[in-house]
Amino acid sequence: MKGGKRAPSEWNLFVKKIFNEGKSKNSSYAFKDALKDASRRKSEMGSSSSKGTMKMKKSRSRRNRGKKGTRRRRH
Repeated sequence: MKGGKRAPSEWNLFVKKIFNEGKSKNSSYAFKDALKDASRRKSEMGSSSSKGTMKMKKSRSRRNRGKKGTRRRRH
């Protein structure tokens, strides 16, 4: 099956950069450490032009995923 890969997100590229930096300094540096460090260093990440423009979509809880406006009957 052929298909295009999605381009890595800005966050993925940032974590990868942090991981490569850490791995070059310490051979036992793990990817989970890179994720933690990247989280602490978020302010260094990418362009600030799109910062704050995206709104998070509010997701419905697993319990309330039914159709809107319908009620479940209790037995």
